[in-house]
Amino acid sequence: MNKKTYYTGYVLFAGFLLLKSVFTLNAQNLTTASGTVRDSVTGEPLSYVSVFFENSTIGAMTDDYGNFTLQNDKGLTTLGVSSLGYNKKNIPLTANRKNENLDIRLGPSSINLAEVLVRPTRERYSRKNNPAVDLIRQVIDHKDDNRIESKDEYEVGVYEKLTLSLDNFNPNFEKNKFWNKLKFIKNYMDTSELTGKPILTLSVRETLSDSYYRKNPKTQKTLVKAQQTQGIDQTIDEGGITSNLQEIFRSVNLFDNNIKILLNNFVSPLSSLLATSYYKYYIMDTLDVSGDACVDLAFVPVNSQGYGFTGRLYITLDGKYSVKKFRLNTPKNINLNFINNLSIEQEFKRTPDSTWVVDTENTHLNFYLIEGTQQVYAHQLRVYSNYKFQVEKRDSVFGLLGAVHILAEATERPDTYWVNNRFVPLSKKEDVLDDLLVELRKIPVFNVLIKTAEILISGYIQTGPERELNYFDIGPMNTVFSANHLEGFRIRVGGMTTANLHPHLFASGYLAYGMDDRKFKYNAKLTYSFDKKKYHEGENPVNNLSFLQEYDVYTPGQDFLFTSKDNMFVAWKVGEPVTHMNYVKRSLLQYEKDWLNGLTLKTWLRNQNEEAAGTLQYLRRDEDGNTHRQRSITSSEVGAQVRFAPGERAYGGRKGKESLFNVSKDAPIFKLSHQWGIKGVLGSDYNYHHTEFSAEKRIWLSSFGHIDTQFKAGKVWNQVPFPLLILPNTNQSITIQPEAFHMMRAMEFVADRYVSLNATYYLKGWLLNRIPLIRWLKFREVVSFNGIYGNLSDRNNPALGHSNLFLLPEGTTGLGNKPYMEVSFGLENIFKILRVDYYRRLSWLDHPNIRKSGIRIALHFSF
Repeated sequence: MNKKTYYTGYVLFAGFLLLKSVFTLNAQNLTTASGTVRDSVTGEPLSYVSVFFENSTIGAMTDDYGNFTLQNDKGLTTLGVSSLGYNKKNIPLTANRKNENLDIRLGPSSINLAEVLVRPTRERYSRKNNPAVDLIRQVIDHKDDNRIESKDEYEVGVYEKLTLSLDNFNPNFEKNKFWNKLKFIKNYMDTSELTGKPILTLSVRETLSDSYYRKNPKTQKTLVKAQQTQGIDQTIDEGGITSNLQEIFRSVNLFDNNIKILLNNFVSPLSSLLATSYYKYYIMDTLDVSGDACVDLAFVPVNSQGYGFTGRLYITLDGKYSVKKFRLNTPKNINLNFINNLSIEQEFKRTPDSTWVVDTENTHLNFYLIEGTQQVYAHQLRVYSNYKFQVEKRDSVFGLLGAVHILAEATERPDTYWVNNRFVPLSKKEDVLDDLLVELRKIPVFNVLIKTAEILISGYIQTGPERELNYFDIGPMNTVFSANHLEGFRIRVGGMTTANLHPHLFASGYLAYGMDDRKFKYNAKLTYSFDKKKYHEGENPVNNLSFLQEYDVYTPGQDFLFTSKDNMFVAWKVGEPVTHMNYVKRSLLQYEKDWLNGLTLKTWLRNQNEEAAGTLQYLRRDEDGNTHRQRSITSSEVGAQVRFAPGERAYGGRKGKESLFNVSKDAPIFKLSHQWGIKGVLGSDYNYHHTEFSAEKRIWLSSFGHIDTQFKAGKVWNQVPFPLLILPNTNQSITIQPEAFHMMRAMEFVADRYVSLNATYYLKGWLLNRIPLIRWLKFREVVSFNGIYGNLSDRNNPALGHSNLFLLPEGTTGLGNKPYMEVSFGLENIFKILRVDYYRRLSWLDHPNIRKSGIRIALHFSF
């Protein structure tokens, strides 16, 4: 190296050190301020607010989400914040420090509008002679004229994009050994549109569709032309994730009385029923919104913990009281789980015929599992384009069955299709999401996390290296270990094939062994799907022919309708031990078909042998009074069930149709079934007819919660022994089970006709939110009633001397004379995941070996 080169390098190095010293010195003398400016009444972020250092020219405006960042090296330590319509505020700062995450609340000042003075002070709020209340009443009176549903019909193109990202994601890549290996992640990081913080996008879901509406008869149809998922969840979604996210982030309709989002109903600020009693309204200002003169109307709920919003309505000043734009935010103290900073914004535009239509909708929120841990930032964008008020091909569109139709090629669209047809382009970071996934797949820890997520979501373990190459799944894993009185400790191993092996033909089953009875049990099922499946046989729509062969242990009068009887969580029993059991050998041929209008047909041929086990015995008494024991009974039947659930939002799980979060019961569900037993066929001992009907519906009570109701009725038309009669469904496990009686013993009652009612009222904290200190816990009340009334007719009562009937087991009686009833009072949302109910039996209290009351628990995740 010559001297010149050496000298040049020395000078550059010395210059670098000098610059570094200067920057370090300046940084040490910097006073930085950053944070968010909000409305003190509504909590809504305020955009275009002046933020500045007092006695200086250093300042800036807040962005669309109320965020700002300022700094100075002149020793200025007072931050001024001001905006039209608000009282100015001064914030003291710590000198030469980073003053971060400032939450600045501006109080509205007095606004003179149309010679009316409005002061939004809580203590002086009055609905009487309040121009803000008068204004909102006019908006509500005109809402049916201003909503697009006033048109006879319309169609519109819709582009939807949902992104899920790690929020405020800023690990130390240099000093942390783990993150040092993942430096490539920095190339994929972006900035949150809501908070301005760094984010790492992990998932992008896109949908392109055409939406159609007809006023009379009212019909809505959606034709999905394209949909795709990019990111880490595309390999683990079996339908449930997509369906639930669609339900959680539903498009809101401000003009409805209730706004459905996050699987809850929120009271709309334009509710014709509750608006002026549920909310307080304040006129804030007049301003121009995209060329239209509007009134800025703020609103807050009377009870900040109820299911309402804070926000702004921008009402046009043209005398038509149209909504030009609105913003909805959840109050800080709302009784809502796992959610931070929910913000919904819609902007409307006027078509040439003066109809107001939605132009764009943005939903932003942060959610978490455990408060204080890493949060996920979600952004749902909807863009509407090309409105038409004359629907082309209306007969073919409105004649389609079901509300949503997905084209067969929707999931196979090439990248060029998306580039040419999506309404707004992806960001640079979103567009390279698949590249990020490729990089992450090289990290062993990431693959372990993905495999763990797959097991938790599906309950199965894949045996192949990748989902696309996996031919067999082991599971479900929550049934591997369980226990009961007859078998003692029970071990079960099972699995199912996937569509990668064959898209139409599926095999599933399990092998189980009881340590006490030392018998093997098995279940083998072969299914042919007439529709091609992507992964498993239960995918919608179902059009399946199945054959099942089974030998296993069952408890008469105890059916777990929404989980497996081998689920380890239901093995924990309370009360008297369940000892009446059966060994059941079953052969079943079944056909099931779904239609897109919510109609499902199921038909079957079944041959079944039930062998009494445990303390259960099949005993007859002949005419001479002698008792004879029969080991088992055999029945062969033809059966059919029709299920109709118009408007149901569900997805096809591995076990068939599953409701979203098991709580999406807004649609009524009707079931009608009939079983015809035929004597002499495959050893069948009896002729019988058995009919069942049920109807269930969720009833929303707006801000007062909701009630889940179910009515059932059934009848056995012939003379048959008690195993073929109606045994009310009971639950002796510690867990809460739907459609079951929790204080009734298994086989305590038997009937050949009945009616029942189950009702559960979820108050959503309506009462507890009003109690000081208690409301801080955010508990929610649950009240339920279960009742059944029926009887055992004389022809099926063995006590009347019918020698062809089995004697009723000890402790079993005919259900008659009076109904069986029980109630429960409970709390849910304990630690945000736990529900505890106290059950109390109200009738038949003189029966031996009963429990009049008891505690049941359940894990319950809800927003």
